[in-house]
Amino acid sequence: MKNLTHDITTVQTRPRPYFTGQKMRALSLMAAVLAAPLSIMAQSDNFDSGTLDPAWQKAQFFPQSYTFVNSGNGKALRIQANPAPGQAPAAAAIIRTNVSYTNFFMALDLVNWADKDQAAVLLARWDIGSGISDLGGSSGMICNYDVSQYGETATSRRQGQLQINEVFPGFNTSTKAACEMTLDPGRSYRITFEGSNTIYTVKCYDLHDLTTPLVVLQADTPTYTSGYCGFLSFSRNGTAGTTDVTIDNYLAAATDPNPAAAPARAHPVAGTPIVETRVPTARWKNFHNPASGISFTARTYTASIINSAATKLYLNGGDVSSQLTLSPNGTSITGSLPGAALQPNGIYDARIELSDTTGLLKSTNTFWFDTFSESFLATEPVKTIEAEDYNYTSGQFQLDPIPVSGTDTNGGTVNGSGIGYFGLVGATTINSELECTDYYDHRTSPEFPFDEYRSSDNVGIGAGLLADLEDSNDPAGQIRYCDDARNKYVVSNLVEYLVVRTEPGEWLNHTRVFATNNYFAFLRVGSFGVSAVNLSSVTSDPTSTNQTTSALGSFRVPNNIRRSHFRYVPLLDTNGLGSILNLGGTNTLRLTMAGTVGQDNRKLALNYTLFVPAKVAVQSASVVNGPYTDDGTATVNVSTRTITVPISGGAKFFRLNAMVPLKITNISVSGGNVIMTF
Repeated sequence: MKNLTHDITTVQTRPRPYFTGQKMRALSLMAAVLAAPLSIMAQSDNFDSGTLDPAWQKAQFFPQSYTFVNSGNGKALRIQANPAPGQAPAAAAIIRTNVSYTNFFMALDLVNWADKDQAAVLLARWDIGSGISDLGGSSGMICNYDVSQYGETATSRRQGQLQINEVFPGFNTSTKAACEMTLDPGRSYRITFEGSNTIYTVKCYDLHDLTTPLVVLQADTPTYTSGYCGFLSFSRNGTAGTTDVTIDNYLAAATDPNPAAAPARAHPVAGTPIVETRVPTARWKNFHNPASGISFTARTYTASIINSAATKLYLNGGDVSSQLTLSPNGTSITGSLPGAALQPNGIYDARIELSDTTGLLKSTNTFWFDTFSESFLATEPVKTIEAEDYNYTSGQFQLDPIPVSGTDTNGGTVNGSGIGYFGLVGATTINSELECTDYYDHRTSPEFPFDEYRSSDNVGIGAGLLADLEDSNDPAGQIRYCDDARNKYVVSNLVEYLVVRTEPGEWLNHTRVFATNNYFAFLRVGSFGVSAVNLSSVTSDPTSTNQTTSALGSFRVPNNIRRSHFRYVPLLDTNGLGSILNLGGTNTLRLTMAGTVGQDNRKLALNYTLFVPAKVAVQSASVVNGPYTDDGTATVNVSTRTITVPISGGAKFFRLNAMVPLKITNISVSGGNVIMTF
């Protein structure tokens, strides 16, 4: 947050919050909930009428615009405001002053917003001061999503933050909880804000996965006991910025009316079927046992009936709904995909689609998982290169298997310096990238506490993620958020080490010995923003300076919302198709942080790079919509990226099945065969 007042010409930047000690607890309990029935206490607005409900009061102090835009089958409210030049920032607020809440529950959908330095704010226990337009004299509790927490200039870090703040007159704020997370504009997210006695809880859900929140924030503070609820958006960019936010499905009540079994949340549009429970449970699941298959339960929580015929499951873009076993029960349905339908040691992008019988109420549930086993990752020719295990002492490296090493969670040392890469020193310089040998980093010295693994190097490395989330449960932000720890670390009481606080242009050299093979490459990475990491081969002497490289492809990292959400990202070529690497013997590979300087700073948490043998299957069908099967007639040559299929047997449709995106780019006929290039 930043301060927001009527009488200043600039908005002062709020420094990063510091959390010290336990939050003071209330000296006495708050007053009981107002003695009115819930039906009177509840307030809601889906904005489908196309007009603003008269119960809303607008804080009319700046040029503002309230318009209604299409959203799903109805409408949403778009709020825009310009600043009062030289006087005050752009802001717009709508508040319901007909009910004052003590304990409260609020929810709304953030449907869209401009990617700029602005805040979308839920107001609670709000005191309007001398009047509805006296925002500077108002006070209360807020939940705010800051779209671009670190600014909106060309070189600003473009990441967001979700917070709980106390607001005092003058719009001075005290941050009680914060989580670094970046939501995607144009995607809908449901934010809930709840106050019970002195405890405040915020949850943020992706409408594409209502089984569990993306984050839960809590704060404990006794300052405010009752007040109004509403919504505010404002620019954090002084008197130069504007605000533009679209919201939908507003709700305020004395208690949470959610009918779904926790931690799931019902869809904000009543009767819309949603996935309530799912296996795999985690949305970003590592090491899912393929024998467990996929299963889910979906519900509507009303009389709305789920259309079983419209219940679909897609894996890596292919429709596998015909393999689902469905058990419909009117307003609910269970589905299961047998483990035999999943391949071991694979990567999956999954999507469940649901609809009611009218076809008007629909939802989508998305999740990602892999079916790797740890034994597979440790078996040649598979190669796993830990990001933090880059070269040392001018191109020196160790042979696999590399022993685990580091500092365990009790502060003890696991193996010693030089056993594994713990404590080793890479050769670099602060003068010029070309003079570096093992790594290049923009920092000029090691940075505490991101020097836990190789304390003499400037590379940011941490055992898990520090300060990803700070709230009343972890005031100092000391909980380590991390990828799923592999067993080799668990048995030594170690947390997965991560390369963090990366910046575009920085690079790491990794020298390893490969079994000769064709490989697909994947980067195991957490992110809270879209970015990229390039992979190249060092073509000169890796023990000397002034190294030359040859590009191998790019890992196009998606936005995983939080850096503690990890996925395997495939190496792609310039056409966006999977790169196939032919590697053998000793190779020095370089990871280079790509993206825009400033904007892509500190977005990523790199765990490891995985190289697996490149396998491509060809599935065929007599009709375009399948089902596709591997009939054994195709011969695949991965080295030449060709597929040979006999012409005999009639016309068929073909689909490639691989761990990376591939497509047929050329078709020719030769010697009674169809030759396809991919």
